[in-house]
Formats: sequence, C-alpha cells, structure tokens
Amino acid sequence: MDIKDLQNLIYDFQKKRLAELKAELTSELVFLHLSEEIGEIARQLINNKHSQFRRYDEDNLKEEITQALLDLLVLSKIYDIDLNTECIKKIENMKTRKPEKII
Repeated sequence: MDIKDLQNLIYDFQKKRLAELKAELTSELVFLHLSEEIGEIARQLINNKHSQFRRYDEDNLKEEITQALLDLLVLSKIYDIDLNTECIKKIENMKTRKPEKII
C-alpha cells in the first residue's frame, strides 16, 4: 500500500466515523487531535529518559506515533496534498542544505 492509498483509507474511515456521530471532518478537528497525539508522544519520550514516576510504554509510543501519522495523512488529504511528491521534494531540498547547529 502506498502513501496515497493509506491516505484515502484513513480519510474515508474518519469521515464515515464522524458522520455516524453527526460531526464533520475538519482540519481544525484533525489538528486538535494531532496536537494531543504529539503530547502523548512527548510524554512517552520523557518517561523513557527522565521519569521516575511514570513508566515508559513502548507499545503506547508505537500507537501514538502511528495515530499522529494517520492524523497527518487525513490533514494532507483535506488539503489535497500529494505526499509522495512532496516528501520527495522535501528530501531533495534537505540534501542541498548545509547542516546547522542542533539547538
């Protein structure tokens, strides 16, 4: 399955799921959910390295990264972005740039 197929699969699923709830699939809704998922990823990364109170959960990290990717696929579908083309363009652009300081 290529990126476009995956993009269509998750978009159609999410649109149908929200229609059953009498809600609309909007970029704002997807972005809010994506932001939540990024926070969950951050929590797992911090738990892995620095937390003595919460346990790192590798399966949860996998789940949250996957959900964030799916949210990005839906968002790109809403804006009709061809991720195959855009990813290749971005990688080629990155190859031409001189590495900068990390932070």
